[in-house]
Amino acid sequence: MKRIVNLLLCAAVALIAAAQPESIIPQEMQHSPAQDSVLARELTYPAYIVKTRYVPTRVDVLSINNSLIYVNKQDSLFNAICAERGKDGKWTMQTRLGRTLKSHFDEGDSIDDKGRLTAKYMVRTHPWTHIVLQDQSRLPRANFEWFRESIHNWVDYIRRNCPNRDVQIILTMNWAYNNDWDKYGENNEILYRNCLALAQECGITLVPVGLGNQDHFERGGAQLAGKLHNDECHPSWRGTYMASCMEYAVIFNDSPMNIGYDSPKLTAEECLEVRQCVKRVLDKFVK
Repeated sequence: MKRIVNLLLCAAVALIAAAQPESIIPQEMQHSPAQDSVLARELTYPAYIVKTRYVPTRVDVLSINNSLIYVNKQDSLFNAICAERGKDGKWTMQTRLGRTLKSHFDEGDSIDDKGRLTAKYMVRTHPWTHIVLQDQSRLPRANFEWFRESIHNWVDYIRRNCPNRDVQIILTMNWAYNNDWDKYGENNEILYRNCLALAQECGITLVPVGLGNQDHFERGGAQLAGKLHNDECHPSWRGTYMASCMEYAVIFNDSPMNIGYDSPKLTAEECLEVRQCVKRVLDKFVK
């Protein structure tokens, strides 16, 4: 029954997304001089890009996001991991279902037309220690120029307006859609290249969640990678647990293998497999 409810939620989210202006985002990757330059670079995994500058005594995270973080309540899983590890950490979501970071940015800095606090208002009224940016599922791959503009705009706004001048900004990498397994690895690589390029340009941290999807794909093909998906783009409970573990490991500079909290939606064996995957991904960046 719970799985049926979750699938219905994902279906509702998909319908909301389809009704939004972001449906104009192209299906295929749009080439540009900047995009082609990124694709031509050597594929690297720089250690500094997955390390935050420092770990504060209290971690207060704001995510500006859509359904990729909202589905399965990634904030709750992150908070539970922190509690189990004895860390003082809290994650707060600022969600607009189906929307891009540009949509968040264009809402203004107070209250939107539906009476909701906007992301800009959240940023400028609280001394967050970390702010996580995650864009609409397809945009970071399909249109580098749109994605690039949004990330630069948000980084500039956060640095000028967050009361905590030492706030650390994190870009979370998306993952490929599962509607074309033949291009799954290629699309994950494009996502990584694009996110890495922007993290380097802006001097922010990258949490390479999509590389966890790629790790699953390389180890077990579509059968194993499919376990991270609830539909074309949204994460399953396994996918959300993987993202939570990776965000925790990067933010706290702590090994995912130290995590003792298991998702109640997964078996202990599945949770261990996920943590081992996160470790393999992050270990790519310490060579």
